[in-house]
Amino acid sequence: MNAVPGPFELCAEALATARVQGLSADAPIHALASTLGAEFTEHAGPDGMYRDFGRVECHYERLGPDEPWQGRFLVVRVDRLPGRIRLDDLQEDLRRVGQNLAPLPPARAGAVDITLKAPLSGSTITVDGDGTAIAIAAPVWPVPELPALPESRWRAVCESLDYLLPLPRSERAEWLADRVPDSSEAADWWTSLVHPLTTLRFGDPQRAADWAGLELWLLDRAGDAGAWPREEWVWRWMWFVRSLTARAATPHAGELTRLSLAALPMTVAQLHALPPDWRAMTAADLRRARTARALMSVATTYGARVMG
Repeated sequence: MNAVPGPFELCAEALATARVQGLSADAPIHALASTLGAEFTEHAGPDGMYRDFGRVECHYERLGPDEPWQGRFLVVRVDRLPGRIRLDDLQEDLRRVGQNLAPLPPARAGAVDITLKAPLSGSTITVDGDGTAIAIAAPVWPVPELPALPESRWRAVCESLDYLLPLPRSERAEWLADRVPDSSEAADWWTSLVHPLTTLRFGDPQRAADWAGLELWLLDRAGDAGAWPREEWVWRWMWFVRSLTARAATPHAGELTRLSLAALPMTVAQLHALPPDWRAMTAADLRRARTARALMSVATTYGARVMG
């Protein structure tokens, strides 16, 4: 088992990198066990499960009873660590490496606990009213924002998507060319267009692979159009890929691999050449490394299926 970092360093790394001792929640269980400790308790429900290593919990989700568990986020149980970890001290430490924490709206009216988010990593920290840290949640990747659509807009978009589904790519491209706004509204338009696709895919399991193919094609077109900043596109791509059941994904394994590799912000050699100490990396390198690891995990998963 690797050397155990001190409580403060454990918290700082989770906030700055969304990793604990260099691992994220999607690490293999043998890697987590060798790093966090072989002893853990497991708590499982139908679609959610977590493994409790004491100081750290690893939380998993799955898309159905026949689907594999996927690591979603780590939780550093700061309330179990020796001594008190103060928010002010963590904020000061993050500022030294060019990062910050932004407060989030309270989860409920009259809440005493406060939650803040590290924008670069997507990690969140909950502190009590006295400024003492309680827990840190470190996601494998940031979850893209999907603002709710008014019901009339949702129905209209679903009708458009249902129309697009059986069309050949040439006719889909013509449909897009006639409708994509050439303005600052383009990002919101693309977000609204892809928003219902996950719901449609899960609600129509017989055509799940067809819906997945349409979403893959639309995300590819959105990337070509620069609909969102590149990093945001990657996290939308990751959300899409990791929401695919085996039935929906298998016919598209080659495309999933190709597009993930095409989006890599650095080569494997460049990733391995980065300093092992996260404090020696710039914020830009931390972001690029996290993006690269996420995309490589997709390419590895689906590339293996392509190769049989």
